[in-house]
Amino acid sequence: MKRLWVPLAALAILALNLLLNGPLFMHGDLPFRGSIEAGYVATARFVAAHPNPWGWNPLQYAGLPTRFLYVPVLPYFTALLTKLLPQAEVGYLYRVTVSLATCLGPVTMFAFAYYFTRSRRWSFAAAVAYSFLSPSYGLFPAVEKDRGIVQLPWRVQILAKYGEGPHNVDLTLMPLVLLAVWLAATKRGYPRILGAALLLALTPLVNWLGALALTIACLVFLLCALGEREFRIQPVCVAGGIGYLLACFWLTPSFIRTIVFNWPADAYSYRFGTPQRLLLGGLLASVLMLRAMFHWTRASFYLRFVALAAFTFGWIATAYYLGGQDTIPESRRYAIEFELFLTLALVELIRLGVRHANQTVRMCAAGTALVLLLAGSPQLWAYLNQGWSRWAPAPREDSIEYRLSRWLADHPTKGRVYASGAMRFRMNSWFDVPQVGGGFETGLQNRLPWELAYNIRTARNLQSGRETADTLLMLKTLAADYVVVHGPKSREYYRDLAHPERITQTLPAVYRTEDDAIYSLPPHSLAHLVSRQELPGSQAVLHPRVLEPYVAALEDPARPVLNTFWRDTNTLEIEGAVPADRMISVRVNADPGWHAVQDGREIALEVDDLGFMVLHAVASGATHIEMQYRVGAEPRIMAAISAIGWAGAFGGLVLWRRRSGSPTN
Repeated sequence: MKRLWVPLAALAILALNLLLNGPLFMHGDLPFRGSIEAGYVATARFVAAHPNPWGWNPLQYAGLPTRFLYVPVLPYFTALLTKLLPQAEVGYLYRVTVSLATCLGPVTMFAFAYYFTRSRRWSFAAAVAYSFLSPSYGLFPAVEKDRGIVQLPWRVQILAKYGEGPHNVDLTLMPLVLLAVWLAATKRGYPRILGAALLLALTPLVNWLGALALTIACLVFLLCALGEREFRIQPVCVAGGIGYLLACFWLTPSFIRTIVFNWPADAYSYRFGTPQRLLLGGLLASVLMLRAMFHWTRASFYLRFVALAAFTFGWIATAYYLGGQDTIPESRRYAIEFELFLTLALVELIRLGVRHANQTVRMCAAGTALVLLLAGSPQLWAYLNQGWSRWAPAPREDSIEYRLSRWLADHPTKGRVYASGAMRFRMNSWFDVPQVGGGFETGLQNRLPWELAYNIRTARNLQSGRETADTLLMLKTLAADYVVVHGPKSREYYRDLAHPERITQTLPAVYRTEDDAIYSLPPHSLAHLVSRQELPGSQAVLHPRVLEPYVAALEDPARPVLNTFWRDTNTLEIEGAVPADRMISVRVNADPGWHAVQDGREIALEVDDLGFMVLHAVASGATHIEMQYRVGAEPRIMAAISAIGWAGAFGGLVLWRRRSGSPTN
């Protein structure tokens, strides 16, 4: 029976979390309207229909390569589930996946604690406390204020309310990754190195924020492990190297560079200034001092690590929530790592305290446990007694976003839709409607169209007296044929289109429902004829007026009309007459993978000041141009390197087994 205690405890922890969080596994939309979950679903839905990772997505941000939509594990895993369960909705399969991973978080925490402490009861207690309680509510007033309509642990709250599914998946993986790294470093045998490498590769392929959290945790882990008699750093380095080889098919140099440079800009304009230098310097000095103190007190590796990890992530979260400063980009999002390690550290300190030979220490430990339990009792009581009804999902058809998206899908456009707020996250999770925006900007290699869209949404950089004219110039430049406007009484959550009268008092409404409306502009093809002097100026983001010649050329009735249509997501076809003195402007993001063939012969392609494509077509009274997207050399080279890495990694496992003469060591 003792041998079954650990798996039974793990099952009990999982069952408890499933029971407490039942609405996460129900069909429909959760009542938290600010969630970005649909952005992840849109990516999964696209790759389910177009699984080629080297393809093009024309539905968002004026087009971008599929491999820059997001990291691949969750979208492609969800896409696989749609093939196995074709009757199920993509959004439901995605949420079940990330919700199950979130409910498994206390289970992996239990496994981590049990391995290092060998205490079944205390590890179980830590997992149960982690399942019910969130220290962040008591420590950070902003988190308490953000509690929402129900009491949920903060890691579950950010999943349900904000759609932080990928981050939660990586949080669940973190104890397993760290345990695998420890085993690789302390136990001999290639399988342990390979296991660590696989988990190290998996984490950044799930979520880049979780990958940074793991990097921080691993640095603390190595700092605490140095000096341990059985610890060897070489296997860890080998595992890390193999891990990158396994993941480099997606984590190419250009992908990493794009994420690294975009993420600070998307993280509320993070800047590495003097406050950040001071915070990081203070953090490093404090961690080193605490490490020295733990060495002096001869604390165990496990206590050293969980305490220092709790301190590190606590420093990052506290500096943001109490000091208003981001130590690293999006510091607020690391509160869930802080809670994980703080729970482990507190339970370990109490465990050691109640086992201490000194009665005073034992009494203090017991008193601390009692105080913590009393402090958390309101959370515990609310969580156990609130039921499911207050946060049960509703049918997606009842949402205003779905009704607007349904109309847009039934009335296709030549160009794109300008949608703000949650609409831009949710629309493509249901329908293939081309839009100006999308779900995630961090993968954008050309950010100029996004900057124009941001200007429209916020009324930024609009010249006084020309607000409406500048707005229309930018909408037409971005090929927006429909604009969705949410009124002040709309059920849409964000309603972030500033000064909507720029639209509502100028354009005709073609659809109204409740306090929401869709307005139309005259539709135009994605391609039109221009002269070089009419191409958009380089200061269009700061001074939209420079777009006037470009838009005038687009609307010139005397010019031949070019018809465009997408034959598939990687092929755009253009037909019409091309005069001798004109080029073709294509309002699609340029990329080295694009090639244009006119009547069977490839033609030159250049990039304008907005990052759109310009074709040097041959004059013709009636021509056919086929634009094809074919991925460049870098992704292919990195995929080949990764394939060699995978073959070598598992080939090494075969060789190890042959040499050892046994499948296990």
